[in-house]
Amino acid sequence: MDERKISRLSGDIRKILEEIIIRDVSDDRLQNILITRVKLARDGSHATVFFETTGSESDSEDACAAMKSAAGFLRSKLADGIRMRTVPVLSFVHDSSGKDGDRVLGIMRNLDND
Repeated sequence: MDERKISRLSGDIRKILEEIIIRDVSDDRLQNILITRVKLARDGSHATVFFETTGSESDSEDACAAMKSAAGFLRSKLADGIRMRTVPVLSFVHDSSGKDGDRVLGIMRNLDND
């Protein structure tokens, strides 16, 4: 697959998964999830889903466990919403870059104030 098609499919997968989580998932641990990006393999067989959570560290751990346990359900719902020959296997990675960025900005603001 070319890069444009991979990029388009990654965006489509991200949007569809967000809709599925909002609409179809009843697990409360997944209600504070934001999918930040999806990295699709060149052959489309595997998709790594990066997500952020709000709340404490224990909430993040619970959300990671819930995402991994819901992987089969999410993949089957994704198959209904996307037009691909094969639906990619989903793996989930907690993305802490947003929190890390906020922490760095806070440090920089403190340095400016001093």
